Amino acid sequence: MRKLIAALLIATGVVTAQAANPIATRGADISWCTEMEAEGLTFKNADGQATDLFPLMGQLGVNAVRLRVWVNPTRLGYGAWCDKADVLAKAKRAKAQGFDLMIDFHYSDIFADPGTQSLPLDWEGLSLDEVKAALAAHTVDVLQALKDEGIEPKWVQVGNETNNGMSWEAGRIDWNKYGNLRYANYVTLSNAGYQAVKSVFPEASVIVHVAGVVNAEWFFREFKAAGGKFDIMGVSHYPSETAWSSLTDDGANIRAAEVIKKVSAQQGVPVMVCETGFPQHNPDKAALVMRDLFWQLKDVEACAGVFYWEPEVDGQWKPPYYYEQDWGAYRKGAFSSDFKPLATLNAFAADADYTAAPVPTKLAIYDKDREKVLAHLSPVAGKEGVFSGYLSVEEAWLNFQIADEENGIWYGSDPEGADVVSKEEDHWNFWINGSTLGVYVITIDLNTMRWSQAVDESGVTDIKVDDKNTDGPRYNMLGQPVTDDYRGIVLQRGHKTLKR
Repeated sequence: MRKLIAALLIATGVVTAQAANPIATRGADISWCTEMEAEGLTFKNADGQATDLFPLMGQLGVNAVRLRVWVNPTRLGYGAWCDKADVLAKAKRAKAQGFDLMIDFHYSDIFADPGTQSLPLDWEGLSLDEVKAALAAHTVDVLQALKDEGIEPKWVQVGNETNNGMSWEAGRIDWNKYGNLRYANYVTLSNAGYQAVKSVFPEASVIVHVAGVVNAEWFFREFKAAGGKFDIMGVSHYPSETAWSSLTDDGANIRAAEVIKKVSAQQGVPVMVCETGFPQHNPDKAALVMRDLFWQLKDVEACAGVFYWEPEVDGQWKPPYYYEQDWGAYRKGAFSSDFKPLATLNAFAADADYTAAPVPTKLAIYDKDREKVLAHLSPVAGKEGVFSGYLSVEEAWLNFQIADEENGIWYGSDPEGADVVSKEEDHWNFWINGSTLGVYVITIDLNTMRWSQAVDESGVTDIKVDDKNTDGPRYNMLGQPVTDDYRGIVLQRGHKTLKR
């Protein structure tokens, strides 16, 4: 049918527009690049041809760059990376590619995050008012240098992952105090940064940034109540490696999308995903997770954009300073060991098609309250979009729902027909049509949006999970023979079940 439609379109001269990525701002923080290039590392395109990283990122669909700023990393012993001069050099390259620019002030000599907000060594011994003045001067100094080169950032972060404040101890949030008082010093410094940005670039959007999307629910409400200023709420969202497709876990993509919509409605400003990433040891899974994130956010108008944090690393490279500190390499990059881009970044492609939900790798049967997983449905070989599996029915007229966890979709029965599948919010539960107990075969076809149930006649009387790999022929949930490398639920003689 699809081929027929395509042929008709061609025959009639109808031209369809190429799909466009619904995430307008698709960014990457590539702050390590100059340090890597100084060590002689060469970036390559998918064909293995050496290329400059900035145009390569553009070819991959990235249209914005985020650059972090440290105060005086040389004095700390890190080296002159991410200081004003280094940031200016990278910003010029970003401008040459036509990228939008985000400047990320850490207000530290090294990385700042919720657990570490080290005061710059040059600011040690200063009073709160003196730190405020130094922070404002530093902000203006860097931004004026950009302005002098004709570079205008679209966004400026005042602080990085400031869940507990910035530039400790001066701007630490004091959790021992009550209400607005606990934020007083932090707000003083953050607002100084805000005003400094506006003094140089009045049109730039100032971002206040916290780690963990769910933390945005309480943080920005309290920060604003204490007098904090911001134009955009920034969040870091690193999907959970094991629960990224959950419908309820805080590390899930669908949860992130829900919170972004909620907090934007509450505060009346957009939300920027300033950092995201996924472990790179399985590029195919990382690609799936990133596609899922973009899918969840595609209709969320409150989302101002998504930035991948340091995609250009391979999971092995690390700065010399890391060796001195005995730190491990960053392992959520998106480049291979020969510094070619991985499939992880496919979601950022300008023409990435999000008009249809990606086909999930499995479906889950939940109880009627959406709390407990009762069984999983696996793809039927040769029938894309069709899933089947066994459900142990221990109560008459059992009610349940089916979830596509990877795409955040709940399926139920359409009120217009018991065998009709619906994903609308007002759907009914599925139910076992009768009082017969035992093992049922549940099949759902997402192409026709129909489902079926049948008492299993294969003789399987119980289903147990066993993670041990035992010898013997293996079968999928439909009783079809499978090879040793089959991924999913496999059955073996004795009604033993393996999770692979």
